[in-house]
Amino acid sequence: MTTQGDSRSIPDGPAEIPGSVRNGARSGFTRARLIGWGGAVVLLGAGGFVVASPHPGDWLPGLGPSSKDKPVSVVGNPAPTSATDPVPFTVDGYFPVAKPVEVNAYKAHRSGGRQGNDCAETLRDPAKNVLKDSGCQAYLAVSFSRQDTRVLTSVTVLRFADEQQAAKAAALVNGQPGLFTFVLPDSSIAAPSAAPGGKPDLPTRVEAVERYLTITSSRFADGHQPAGADDPELSEATRAVSYTAGMSVFSWN
Repeated sequence: MTTQGDSRSIPDGPAEIPGSVRNGARSGFTRARLIGWGGAVVLLGAGGFVVASPHPGDWLPGLGPSSKDKPVSVVGNPAPTSATDPVPFTVDGYFPVAKPVEVNAYKAHRSGGRQGNDCAETLRDPAKNVLKDSGCQAYLAVSFSRQDTRVLTSVTVLRFADEQQAAKAAALVNGQPGLFTFVLPDSSIAAPSAAPGGKPDLPTRVEAVERYLTITSSRFADGHQPAGADDPELSEATRAVSYTAGMSVFSWN
């Protein structure tokens, strides 16, 4: 992920997000091993940056006045704050418009989004609510467009009370492409993209990051189907946005 000078690459496999839980298994990193994260100093890349106290809306805590960015086409009301969750869980707060996604050679910008506290709204068929009794508290559903607008990516972020609930939900929804809606740049919901032969939507990347769950998928903006399930353009976009979403929610957790 490249953020304000960080040029390190990410692997082809699941994003190595500190403190993450992937399908129920914790990674080798913990929050305790990130010295200064969310506090006074964080070093990014060779040059390094001094990071001030976090402010809701910054892409990474303290890295700029992105909290004042003008909101763009967000549908729905955010979940109410509480003593447990004092930071507003909003699309504009966690994914500021002015902060692009830059992961290796991939570059994209955020456009529309949806938010709310009824997680069933993220499902293509709310009547078949697989998230019922899962403990899901709130959601963000965000659209990203690659720099050349050829590829669109949609990421849904679900918030739970704890890591265990997020891990259980990850195991429940993993391997079910097309289960969640795909949000377009104008914040509307896309129709299912049925491939020839009646196959379901394109592969979906599911990642549990502490008490959050991210579900990410990509498609071509013109609607054409890829040659195979592992199309490099779509895979690159999905990995990059999934990684960015994981880092974003981790920063504010």
